[in-house]
Amino acid sequence: LERLAAAFTVEDDGIGLDELVGGCGVAEAALTVVERAGLDPAEVTAVVQGFGSIGGATARFLARAGVRVVGIADVEGVVANPAGLDVEALLATRDPGGRIDRESLRPGDQRRPGEEWLDVRCDVLVPAAVSYCIDDAQVPQVLARWVVEGANVPVTVSAEALLAGRGITVLPDFVANSSTNSWWWWVLSGDCGADSGSSYALIRETMRDMVTRMLDGADAAAVSPRAAAHAMAEANLGAVARRTAGVPSPP
Repeated sequence: LERLAAAFTVEDDGIGLDELVGGCGVAEAALTVVERAGLDPAEVTAVVQGFGSIGGATARFLARAGVRVVGIADVEGVVANPAGLDVEALLATRDPGGRIDRESLRPGDQRRPGEEWLDVRCDVLVPAAVSYCIDDAQVPQVLARWVVEGANVPVTVSAEALLAGRGITVLPDFVANSSTNSWWWWVLSGDCGADSGSSYALIRETMRDMVTRMLDGADAAAVSPRAAAHAMAEANLGAVARRTAGVPSPP
């Protein structure tokens, strides 16, 4: 508990570590699928809906990896720039509610209405604000190649199927945005220290392994990433049950 309390006092460039770990995982999930496709992150563009703890951190880690963040949506609307936004500068102007100070925008940064957040062309779309924000009606507006769920259930079940029919991959929320809860337990149990370096390293290692296994399973079984992730979860639950019962795992 002392280690966990210490971790919650750590800051990374002005933002608490506890507010960054979730977005670090979301960004790493996106980077894994991008690099799996053979793309350099510097060739990739992203739009993030939401600029709170998950959205803001995701934008930071994507930008630090070289991804060009071309759009960010907050409660006031959309800020976009096809040449790329200065994510760190925007984070510095963000209020506690995740609102960007429009008076600090650079020349070339565009102000757009909130309903146009899906109209900004990108490779990676990260809905990281609210649930059920992409339903069947929004599917034709999605211009991305990948949707990485930073919020809880931002894409409806039927919309996800329609997106798959258009060749758009959805990385499910319970995988992509799992790092916050995982990090709490990792710090508590001593799997990582109360510092940013070991925390980020374990998040990146775990997320890359998990997303890779999920996508490999989806390809092998010709199912969606979500279905493959559910199969992984069932296997993990079975392993936990066997350990609890003292039954050896199969070879």
